[in-house]
Amino acid sequence: MTNDSDRKIEAIVPLLTDLFVIETVYRQNKQIVFSLAYRADRRKSLQLLRDRLKLAGYRSTDDTSGANLILTVDPKPRFRIPPLNVVLFVATLFSVYFVPVFLRNLSATMFTTVIDPAQLPTGMIDEIKLAASLVPQTFANTMTDLASGVGIEFTLAMISILFIHEMGHFVASRRRNIVTSWPYFIPAPNIIGTFGAIIKSKSPFRNRRDLIEVGAAGPIAGWLVAVGWLIYGLSQSSIVPGATFQPGALAFSLEGESIFMRICGLAMLGPLPSAGHFYHLTEAAFAGWVGLLVTAINLLPMGQLDGGHIIYGLAPRSQKNLGKFSMVALIVLGLYWPGWWLFAAFGLIFGVAHPPTLDDTKKPGRTARLIGIAALIILALSLTPIPFR
Repeated sequence: MTNDSDRKIEAIVPLLTDLFVIETVYRQNKQIVFSLAYRADRRKSLQLLRDRLKLAGYRSTDDTSGANLILTVDPKPRFRIPPLNVVLFVATLFSVYFVPVFLRNLSATMFTTVIDPAQLPTGMIDEIKLAASLVPQTFANTMTDLASGVGIEFTLAMISILFIHEMGHFVASRRRNIVTSWPYFIPAPNIIGTFGAIIKSKSPFRNRRDLIEVGAAGPIAGWLVAVGWLIYGLSQSSIVPGATFQPGALAFSLEGESIFMRICGLAMLGPLPSAGHFYHLTEAAFAGWVGLLVTAINLLPMGQLDGGHIIYGLAPRSQKNLGKFSMVALIVLGLYWPGWWLFAAFGLIFGVAHPPTLDDTKKPGRTARLIGIAALIILALSLTPIPFR
């Protein structure tokens, strides 16, 4: 076979070998044919193989009539983004644009409407009823803000951070012949309009080098974009008296902040002149701040988080204990910001231990180790102990 044929076969083989024993490979016209012996359950293996080849962009047919699976593959991949991924991306784009502005307006409308403390809602049901009664006015205010350009900068910043993060994983996975889905973006009714995005892996990690490179590629890429937006946003931000803030304004004091945010805030805006002053962040600066927070959460050394991948790749024997320590730390930090308890609950539900790769004995090279260490430095710089007060 030609060198070109060999390269095409080498690109397909890693998608097969954990599920099948390759007994024969030959070329049939422009197609490549594999005779494969099953390693495990026939039905599950076949379904997983079909999913992998489809996600990797290969068109294939299979003959299951004999003892072996006869797989015929068109070796030229064709990349196609599934409609669901496109729909979720568009929905997330809208939610990131609309929801944060709507919630800020709702907060401001509730604050200005309820002047008498006796009118304050006394329970969740009363609060929901009050919020529901203010929806028409809030919606009108929101549409006015959006028409004037509010929310555009935040949307561009937030989506670019998430997109580059996920594509960092995607590109690194494809580079290592690890099949993953396209990113699934998740819209959400929260202050940033999204729960982020996820990528589903359809093939195992072969060794710890691949684990580190794929795990670290997303956080490093997304963090660099977040830093760019943060620095740009801080250059447009200011220090103002707390008395001038409107409800829903982006006010920060740097107390409980990450090391990186504190350094950037002090370097670019200077220290606060008094306790009654705050840093007033622009939309870009706030998105950059969110990017640092999200990156740090992803880099926690727990289970299937990016940090779990990286720590297991660097020190597989220590990962489980570090994951337990992280979960305990989140429980303690939850006393200052209850949101940390949600992430601790994820650790309890899904576990803090990382599964092994196909070959843990193969040590990661120097480049992979440096990439992993760089990601851990980003974690140390970006971890925000008390995100909200």
